[in-house]
Amino acid sequence: MYPWLNEPAQQLTRLIVQQQLGHALLLKGIDGLGKRELGQQLAQALLCQHTSSEEQGTTQDTAAIIPCGHCHACQLVQAGNHSDLHIIRTDQRSISVDTIRQLTQVLSDSARLGHGKVAVIEQAEKMTEAAANALLKTLEEPAGQSHLLLISSQPERLLPTIRSRCQQWLLPVPDATLVLNWLAEQGVTTSGSAASLTALNVNQGSPLNTRDYLTAGTDQRRLQLLQQCAELRLQPQLLTTVQAGLLEQPVHLLWLQLLLQDALQLALGLSTTGLRLADSEPLCRNVSQWGVPKLTQALDELVQLRRTLQSSAGRPVNPGLQLTQWLTNIT
Repeated sequence: MYPWLNEPAQQLTRLIVQQQLGHALLLKGIDGLGKRELGQQLAQALLCQHTSSEEQGTTQDTAAIIPCGHCHACQLVQAGNHSDLHIIRTDQRSISVDTIRQLTQVLSDSARLGHGKVAVIEQAEKMTEAAANALLKTLEEPAGQSHLLLISSQPERLLPTIRSRCQQWLLPVPDATLVLNWLAEQGVTTSGSAASLTALNVNQGSPLNTRDYLTAGTDQRRLQLLQQCAELRLQPQLLTTVQAGLLEQPVHLLWLQLLLQDALQLALGLSTTGLRLADSEPLCRNVSQWGVPKLTQALDELVQLRRTLQSSAGRPVNPGLQLTQWLTNIT
């Protein structure tokens, strides 16, 4: 288990032992926290043959005992072969109503190993409205000892009726020092502490995303792209290159937003403490010369552009055209 998840894992398993965990749990938090791994441990704890208040007792430290990892049920979960554990996981854009209907049918049957059933729905926000509605009855009245674990990085996209029927558990963004120490232990290094903190900031504090970002060498791409963005006003011929770079991944627009935020902080004469791009202060100072009015307008428009592009599913939005218009406005 990742070190930042030890405490919530112990708290949640303690609730299982004390039979105080709701039949429907919504695990929520930013992407890249390890919610999938925590969900699997909770599922294993629920199915563990030693998970009972009679066996465990009622002491406060019993949560560390489960899942035991040795019983037949734990071994099946670890091998991915437990017949009473059902995981919904998809690479598609949505979770269909048919998938949820099949799940509810399976949960209505008796448990094969006699210790209840557990369903884990990863990226639960992907459920279509019809799928979410098909799950409501099961959330209200689960069959037998069934438990449902919903995992989501965007819980606001879930129907209110789904959220209201779940016991919600927010996993906070872990302390930066803890994450940076963990990254060092994993052998993921950068050229300095400022670079490490910047990598964590551009990944919004996500430990796993930061690890993958640094391992893939993405930091060099960020530095290159932001340098091109800063030079755009003096070299308008870079427009096509910058546009293509920003559209490569949605996170690239976030990089630019952080650059503008830091530049505005410097343009306002505020302290350099707290710059999100701590390893790019000279670049931020260069962009700060645009002036407060220009930076404020550009930042407001960029935030709105990101919001429009993120919510444009099913709409005839041309991201290239909208981005070009914004880039033209700032040059």
